[in-house]
Amino acid sequence: MNSEKLQNLILNAIERKKISQRELAKLTGISRSTLNDIVNGKIKKIKLDDLYQISIPLELNLEDLLDACGFNNVLKTLNRDRYEGMSTRQLKEKLDEYQQSEMNLLDWDAKKRKQCSSARSKLFSITNKIELSERSDKDYSKSDIKKDIEEVFNELEPIQEKYDYSKLPEKP
Repeated sequence: MNSEKLQNLILNAIERKKISQRELAKLTGISRSTLNDIVNGKIKKIKLDDLYQISIPLELNLEDLLDACGFNNVLKTLNRDRYEGMSTRQLKEKLDEYQQSEMNLLDWDAKKRKQCSSARSKLFSITNKIELSERSDKDYSKSDIKKDIEEVFNELEPIQEKYDYSKLPEKP
């Protein structure tokens, strides 16, 4: 993040608009201390929504703010030709869509890993029951083994499903 570039962008716009940081905080809904930390480069990961809220009253280009915060790689990924001419609001909405789709994909992945871990635990338990029944009088019948393995098999089935790519943001 180029905090000096961000600081210059915001402070020049504040001066041009003839408002104080306190007034900007009220206009954006961002606390004065958070806004001060953003301007002074104390926050390393600035929320996209905060940048958007700052861009509106200061009439700043959101892309310039994103660039100053090190999000220029995101902008390159978004294919500039496709997003050129979008308003700040539209660009922010598109970035929010991408951010949400990333969270959905991470949630989907975490769910699959949790299902896999649970299935592995059940298989380990089945193995232990088989070993225990071989060493003792406890009976772990073939039908019980079959029933437990089918249960694990059913638990593993959703893991093989592909991600629902329709959840990804639509291309403009």
